[in-house]
Amino acid sequence: MKTVKQYLASDFEAVGDIIKENLDPNEILVHSKSYELFRSGGKKIRPTFTLLVGRLGETGRYPDVLKASASLELIHMATLVHDDIIDNSRLRRGRSTVYYEHGYLQAINTGNYLLSTSLSIVSTIEHKALHEAFSQAIRDIVDGEIFQLDHQFNTYQTLDDYYTKIYRKTALLIELSIKMGAYAANVDQRILDGLLVYGYHIGMSFQIIDDCLDFIGNEKTLGKPKFSDLENGHYTLPVLMLRDEDPDFSNKLHAFDGSREKLDELIGDLLASDAIDRSIAISNTYIDKARAAIEDIDEPIRTYLMEIAEKLSNRLN
Repeated sequence: MKTVKQYLASDFEAVGDIIKENLDPNEILVHSKSYELFRSGGKKIRPTFTLLVGRLGETGRYPDVLKASASLELIHMATLVHDDIIDNSRLRRGRSTVYYEHGYLQAINTGNYLLSTSLSIVSTIEHKALHEAFSQAIRDIVDGEIFQLDHQFNTYQTLDDYYTKIYRKTALLIELSIKMGAYAANVDQRILDGLLVYGYHIGMSFQIIDDCLDFIGNEKTLGKPKFSDLENGHYTLPVLMLRDEDPDFSNKLHAFDGSREKLDELIGDLLASDAIDRSIAISNTYIDKARAAIEDIDEPIRTYLMEIAEKLSNRLN
């Protein structure tokens, strides 16, 4: 049986053509940097969900599925560019970020250009529910960015705050990817309901693992410096769990002033604890629920969705 990458190879080629045509790379810096970001790779997991779900619907509507897939990849890219500004990031996917290389204004313009191009593509799809879901999700994503910024360096945030952040940061966009594929191809609502449960749990697991990799991952694989979340005041699940259980660590976290010495102390305490292992265990419970939600999905789509779940659960191995 083909891998999901092989199964969707021609679809991704078509999606790439749509993106290239609409980004129009030329001598304008913002256009060229936007297209360069697309070409730089990434997991492209969101358009993968759109394409797979679209295969469950009407074949004649698949061109709209390709457009939806392209628009979602552009939205995701826009959020990454804006995240790099918030986090003062030098690297993204192993390359200099637009923000670091060209400054604040060019990064803002690049993110906005990617978002506006996404809107332009999706506007050509005739489906009321699709447009409603798309516009609401964009608003929720922006709310999520604001929420994350408001909680930066907030040592009193709760675990519920954390789960709200990662839902808006990751799971929401995966849910949208599934909705877009389903709406574009007129997939039955009963099937969509199960897929959305799958998407929610996959998204939550995906972000928790990303947050753990910030401590134990390989910098070359991550494409960015390790410990950047903690350094930038984005307190993730391992940090919050240890804060709530270890008074000494909690005091150090409240006293963190951005200095390298105090950062190293926090990192050392985290790595010596079992907070990361327990966070991974929580991620695995989300993966199990995702698998259970798609038992009735038609083949080969079910197998490919299970393959994605398996790959996500093995990212630490």
